[in-house]
Amino acid sequence: MLKLYGFAVSNYFNMVKHALLHKGLDFDEVTTFPGMDPAFNIKSPMGKVPCIETEQGCLAETSVILNYLETTYPAKPLLPADAFQRAKVNEIMKVAELYIELPARRLFPEVLAGKVVSDDIKADSRETLQKGCKALAALVHLPNSKYLVGDELTMADIVVRYALITGGLCAQKVYQWDLLSEVPGLAEWSKHMAAMDISKQLDKANQEGMAAFLQAVKAK
Repeated sequence: MLKLYGFAVSNYFNMVKHALLHKGLDFDEVTTFPGMDPAFNIKSPMGKVPCIETEQGCLAETSVILNYLETTYPAKPLLPADAFQRAKVNEIMKVAELYIELPARRLFPEVLAGKVVSDDIKADSRETLQKGCKALAALVHLPNSKYLVGDELTMADIVVRYALITGGLCAQKVYQWDLLSEVPGLAEWSKHMAAMDISKQLDKANQEGMAAFLQAVKAK
């Protein structure tokens, strides 16, 4: 049986867990926090979560795991059959990772731990987030389709949802800026995604684990 390592507050962990639940796969969940623990580094060399353990060995990095799951468990697909549309899904995922999630992550010290982030970092992150939102608006099919790429759920929807949870939180707290307003149809899409049973399950677990997570972050 697959094992999924990570913790409920991690948006990357939730991307993978959402895909596993969507596909109806059996898996054991092992609560694990990132770090350079030699025992965990055997499974995830950079000490990152999520990580999955398969019969053949372990895999880390969210995009790698998601593509492995799609290839190995093609039922309830999360990628289109058409090669160009599959590439478009991956393009949207990469934009969300590099230009929404990662610049927002630079603001974590202030948002999560109350430590002041420099004005230079704030300005640079905001500029990158603006570019990311502009790129996302150019790539997605909203508001003319149900999901980001057509009328079927794809990996893009899952990755962008959890990237925007991070990005949206940081943008609101640091800049008082609603990222969802930057892309036509994105607010409605976000509500639709949040209403899914899987999203509700993961959001509940995230909320239940948040207080302990924030306490641990501030203690560092």
